[in-house]
Amino acid sequence: MKQLTWVAAVAALAFIAWLGSGMGDAGDASSTPDGGVFATIAPFNSYGHVHDADNVEAMRPRVMGTHGVISSGHYLATQAGYEVLRAGGNAFDAGVTAGMALKALKMDYAGWTGVAPLIVYSAAEDRVITRVGAGTSPALATLDHFLEHGKSPVNNALIPADVDVWLAALDRFGTLSFSEAAQPALRIAEEGYHLYKMQKWMIEDQMDEILAFPYNGDFWFQNGVGEQRLGDRMINADLGRLIRYMMEAEERALAAGGSRSEAIRAARDAFYKGDPARDVDRFFREQGGIVRYEDLAGYEGRWEEPLGTSFHGYDVYTGDGWSQGPRIVLMLNMLGGYDLHALGYNTPAYIHLLSQVINLAMSDAHKYVGDPDFAPAPDGLYEKEYARARIGLIDEKRAFQDMPPWGNPAAMAAVADGAPASFVTASADGAGPAGSIDTSSLSVMDGEGNLFSLTESDGHTFTPMIPGWGFGLGNRMGQFNLDPELANVMAPGKRPRNTNAPLLVMKDGRPFMGLSTPGGDQQLQSLLQVFLNVVVWGMSPEQALDQPRFGSYNFPASGSEVNTSPALLRLEDRIPPETAEALRAMGHDVEPWGLWNWRACAPTVTWRDPETGVMIAAGDVRRETASMGF
Repeated sequence: MKQLTWVAAVAALAFIAWLGSGMGDAGDASSTPDGGVFATIAPFNSYGHVHDADNVEAMRPRVMGTHGVISSGHYLATQAGYEVLRAGGNAFDAGVTAGMALKALKMDYAGWTGVAPLIVYSAAEDRVITRVGAGTSPALATLDHFLEHGKSPVNNALIPADVDVWLAALDRFGTLSFSEAAQPALRIAEEGYHLYKMQKWMIEDQMDEILAFPYNGDFWFQNGVGEQRLGDRMINADLGRLIRYMMEAEERALAAGGSRSEAIRAARDAFYKGDPARDVDRFFREQGGIVRYEDLAGYEGRWEEPLGTSFHGYDVYTGDGWSQGPRIVLMLNMLGGYDLHALGYNTPAYIHLLSQVINLAMSDAHKYVGDPDFAPAPDGLYEKEYARARIGLIDEKRAFQDMPPWGNPAAMAAVADGAPASFVTASADGAGPAGSIDTSSLSVMDGEGNLFSLTESDGHTFTPMIPGWGFGLGNRMGQFNLDPELANVMAPGKRPRNTNAPLLVMKDGRPFMGLSTPGGDQQLQSLLQVFLNVVVWGMSPEQALDQPRFGSYNFPASGSEVNTSPALLRLEDRIPPETAEALRAMGHDVEPWGLWNWRACAPTVTWRDPETGVMIAAGDVRRETASMGF
């Protein structure tokens, strides 16, 4: 038996070496100019994640469909959305259903309630449109208040946007009622789900912060502090109470003769204007916070035209300055003039270029990008002429040792007069970022041609939940700046430039790909790499997700004015050590990220073959994502 095991191991290693040599499938040689996907990624020791043209792979199946596909950050949310698709619902019905379920499952990462930027393509309207997914700051959230009291888990509570986003999408584009779409979330809340790996680690890591709020402790440690085990049933009966409260409001509106739309609005208003909002007011007054009933009752989201840019025949769309979406527009505008193939995939030159483009985009966003209602982007910021001026600052031999100074887009100048030469020291006292614990995401496509891409965030570990209702308001005001010279400075009624930003890609006027990910300030960096892997390097969606990533940290984190990690570049260790050494020689402060690092993000992706119409859903193996289709 031992001899057979040894022989099998030798055979497996020989097969891996054969794949890595690029000889596994001659038929794939045409997929990229330099000899196919094998030749592209063979140096990166991807092993089972090397795919040929027929998708022979070891790690997971390709999830395909012609009726609908979905990928999300938890298998039960994916299942909930999939069942809606199977029952004849469209991508919007499935997306809202899965989105609500996902937040009931991910209270540590993306709980009820918080931010939820959404971008969709509607086949019926033949348009890409985004729903503003960041709520507004309370009326008492003045800059002076935060300069005096600082950021804190209670002070940082933002008015929630997700309930508005879900119900607006359902009303405009869906076919289900709120009660129908909310059934899986209700079942998860009342009957429970099984405590899973990432969540168990999270509540253990955040134990002290959770126990600072007794109601949070009761929810997260249902079997006693320190007694949690994988597979424990997690029940949120109070969230079930909230969902039923909203369902009852919808039922009353229908019984009174209201339309479907009016009934959905009644469910929405039950949250923002009913007993939950009054209890939010009471709780934050008791805690010394600044959220008031009027802040919730007066909140309204809206539909907006997206930001966008073109790149090599693809149109890439995202949200405006209340999200980090503008970063991807700046990055792609700068990369559009380069021959990326000539640099080679994940070579030192390739990684260096992308990291420098990322740093330049971070700098301009840091200065100029904020809620456009308060700080409209300056003329020229998203012009390709301005991008060409900015890339003149890149030294192909030497890395930026600090975040580079911002430019002056109105003058098409690469560097603005008076821009700081250094961000390593603070420009405003007490302006460091508040702690933040991540996000989750989902993407849905259907056979009608609709696409739904959503990023949801604001967990409730170190931020207080509302007693009796099973939800919290998150920590998102921590991503405002406290420097009045920046577009993202704190102000009452303003939306923070939050780190979440789903993308939607069109090709020849048809939806091609939806992408969304958790990961803080790494989000757009990871989505950029995945996008390029698909459209430049010819990879399938799941293969594009599996390849090793890098991430720059050479900028102030969102909500900060201080660069605490100058020149820092993290690489997953499947990128060869010779590449890391070459980048160090250029001045990058290279740190290893391990072979697979969950902080390198975990995108969920949907993709449509422009020729056949077959759809693919894929989720990143770095976290507990799940994909389904039919």
